[in-house]
Amino acid sequence: MRYKKGFETKENIIRVAKKMFYEMGYTKSTVQKIADNANIPLGLIPYYFKTKDNIVLEINSKFFLVVYEFVNNRLNIKRNSYLKLYIVTSIYYDLILSDTRNRKFFYEVLRNKSNFRSLSFSVERIYKMIAKEFELDYDQKDIDCIMISEFGARRELLLNYCEGNLGVELEYLLKKLSSLTGRLFGINGEIIDDYHNQCMEFMKEHDYSYIKFLA
Repeated sequence: MRYKKGFETKENIIRVAKKMFYEMGYTKSTVQKIADNANIPLGLIPYYFKTKDNIVLEINSKFFLVVYEFVNNRLNIKRNSYLKLYIVTSIYYDLILSDTRNRKFFYEVLRNKSNFRSLSFSVERIYKMIAKEFELDYDQKDIDCIMISEFGARRELLLNYCEGNLGVELEYLLKKLSSLTGRLFGINGEIIDDYHNQCMEFMKEHDYSYIKFLA
């Protein structure tokens, strides 16, 4: 019974936070306001989430997993980790950036370097699978360097796009974001272009509009 109550409280915090983040943005949605709207004492939130960024991390992790499962259940392939990640990345950012309020919240988190890690998703296992499938002799140091490099490049691309400094269409940005992994792994450009075409076909054929980032 105690476990069930704790689970319900945690889910209620997430539900309320998502609604507030969507309507008010990241900065104005203080922990105090989240607690008030969730009808719980302020001191109870740190029991479930150490900081507001941990709430963001939970929301983002669940969102990424939903997108990943959506693609995984519809992509008729057994082994191709990068193609799957390419499509997941494109849908993930399309759902966030094509919605004005999602994009506003996302940008607020982007501006703070430490907060941005709350919007990262764990891809280390996927990266190791990519290295294996492309027969790349990469060790942990190589994987770590790729992850850090992609993290920084992705943040700068997204910041400049949200601030209007790039002047590119969303589809162009999605291609650049999704192809970053392949470029850093040294995957042939023709293969990456083919994956992009497959990604565009997949996104046209499957309706994923029901998947929500915040609300």
